[in-house]
Amino acid sequence: MRRRITRRVLRAALRRVLLAALRAHDAVLGIGSELERRRARVRLKERAQRWAMRALIVTGALVILGVLPWLVWRGPYVIDGEYIDRNELAKGSAALVTGLRTAVVAFTAALGAGIALLYTARTYRLTRRGQITDRFTKALERLGSPEIYVRIGGILALEQIVQDAPEQAATDAARVLGHFIRDRAPKVLDAVKPLTDEPAADVQAALAALTRTESRTHVDSREKLDFHGLHLDGADLTHADLTHVDLHGASLAGADLTGAMLTDANLSEATLTDANLSRATLTDANLSQAALAGARLAGATLTGTGLAGATLTGADLSGATLTRTILVGATLTGALLSGATLTDVNLSRATLTEASLFMATLTNARLDQATFKEADLRDADLSCSRGLTLEQVTSARTDEDTKLPATFYVSTGASVPIPRSPDGKRPPVSLVARARRNPDA
Repeated sequence: MRRRITRRVLRAALRRVLLAALRAHDAVLGIGSELERRRARVRLKERAQRWAMRALIVTGALVILGVLPWLVWRGPYVIDGEYIDRNELAKGSAALVTGLRTAVVAFTAALGAGIALLYTARTYRLTRRGQITDRFTKALERLGSPEIYVRIGGILALEQIVQDAPEQAATDAARVLGHFIRDRAPKVLDAVKPLTDEPAADVQAALAALTRTESRTHVDSREKLDFHGLHLDGADLTHADLTHVDLHGASLAGADLTGAMLTDANLSEATLTDANLSRATLTDANLSQAALAGARLAGATLTGTGLAGATLTGADLSGATLTRTILVGATLTGALLSGATLTDVNLSRATLTEASLFMATLTNARLDQATFKEADLRDADLSCSRGLTLEQVTSARTDEDTKLPATFYVSTGASVPIPRSPDGKRPPVSLVARARRNPDA
């Protein structure tokens, strides 16, 4: 009860002192600006908070010093007085008193050790914060150097801060690296900076530092990389973590994105001509209207990827996994899809002229109005595809191992059953077409 009263009195006194100081300070700064008055108030509040903390610490120490002797001397009688004879301390009673007093002293020592540990931890945090601030300042100074090797040193220093510092400091360092890349890398439509076949050394170093998995795990997950419209041809982004990155309209022609993580990335209208995306993860990525001519996507994962209207002429998608991928109106002329798995893929109005689907599996794929002229469908499994017409298949190259749907659709909308041969296989499509044209053959 006394402690509560003491705390209330101290708090009330501190409030009065603070209000009086604020009024006096406002009177002195009566002719000053509003901004100056606000700054003064903030400084006074911070100072008052520091003094309040010190007052509480001193009060707590005084209370402990005052209560501890009383607990040591009178505590045993308060706790177990009914078992202790105050006039004649028997041997057992004396041991009980000594044990209780020892427990009080041990508890106080443990409490003091805990307070000291908290103070040490706070001191360590403040010291570390100061060190990070100093490192951050020096790294920023290096980034502004005209010498490229000094700038690269600053980038490496910021990378260490991203990986070592707490989340907020790591996020701030990552933002600086992102701003550096956007400032130094030329824009796709930039008429001033020359467009090169590969990024400058400092830009490449910043890209590597910012997209490493070790760096991304320390940055706030809400912080997204923004590289839209940048010219990053030939960039080395091997195994880079580009989750949620914005590369809308960017140019990454010839870039190496082997094994890169591009989950939920925005690559719409981006240029990825001859880029290497082998074994890359493009789950829920947006590549609509993107240019991927000659790109290598062997073994890539394209789950829920949007490729509507994209150009994949001559692209290599052999062994790739395409699940719920949108390829409506996409151009895959001469594309290599050998051994690829296409599940729930939408290829409506897609152009697959001279594309290779040798041994590819198309499960529940939509093929409405798709073009298969001279496409290689040998040993391909189209038995569960939808919207496939006889005209589409007859324009492609097939063999006796091509697995076709039970029925086809002709241009009039009627279905034509495909008979099975005695050994259980469907006859080649060319024979079926001839049989339809010449029933007596």
